[in-house]
Amino acid sequence: MIHRILVPLDGSVTAEAILPYATSLARATDASLLLLRIVTPGEVSQSLFWKTTIPAELRREWTEEALTRANVYLASVAERLRARGLHVVFDVQPADDAATAIVARAEHEPEVRLIAMTTHGYGGALRWAFGSVAAKVLHAAPTPLLVVRSNGGEHPSVTEVPYRTICVPLDGSPLAEQALATAQPIAARIGATLLLVCVVTGDDIAEARKYLEGVAERLRANRFDVQTRVVEGIPADQIIYVAQTEHADLIVMATHGRTGLRQIWLGSVATKVVHSAELPVLLVRAYQEEG
Repeated sequence: MIHRILVPLDGSVTAEAILPYATSLARATDASLLLLRIVTPGEVSQSLFWKTTIPAELRREWTEEALTRANVYLASVAERLRARGLHVVFDVQPADDAATAIVARAEHEPEVRLIAMTTHGYGGALRWAFGSVAAKVLHAAPTPLLVVRSNGGEHPSVTEVPYRTICVPLDGSPLAEQALATAQPIAARIGATLLLVCVVTGDDIAEARKYLEGVAERLRANRFDVQTRVVEGIPADQIIYVAQTEHADLIVMATHGRTGLRQIWLGSVATKVVHSAELPVLLVRAYQEEG
């Protein structure tokens, strides 16, 4: 179960786009929020990238000013959230690399079971690609990662969002099914419907339906409300289409798993879903069992 959600913020409205989704999940699961502000050398002064002869005293002064501003900012965000009845703590720390610091914090905070962040932030033009903060966090974090696309720099239009239907893409493999281990306790706590989706080609439709119904029956036996959808087409496109047409509020999917029905790498599918989906995506790293 989720005990604490780590929410990295960089002081931008763009990064704050994750807050409605993180706070809703925190409230629904009785989790606390840990707001984390990483101050990197580039933030202290852009000129640090180009000059190496800045006096140490001036460098320290700039760093202290940046840390003070970050603390004031997080205190303001935390106060806003606490006013809505949420349990919030915050911390500011200097670090050379934001992603490394975020992952390290999650590793050293035993109660952190989820990281939540936007796919843009920490400088603005962040892309979901190798080298981005969110991608680095996903590859190295010890916890699942809740991500949402940037809102274009606008303030969130809502303070919280409902999680009534959770879409879980499956492909017939045990790796993909690892997403269910994360989706089930959330659905159980909230009372959400689990929407199982399998994307196949024409020859696999009957097999996919049989497979999904088997998974659904196991879940229904544990008193989950479950719906299934088998569709044809490009996996990422169809996952997004089904999630939207069925009014899902969250997609929970495994990454880096290889599929059983059509041997498609889930990592690339998950990347495209994150790029294109307008709803939050909870990514769970899948692990191949040894032996």
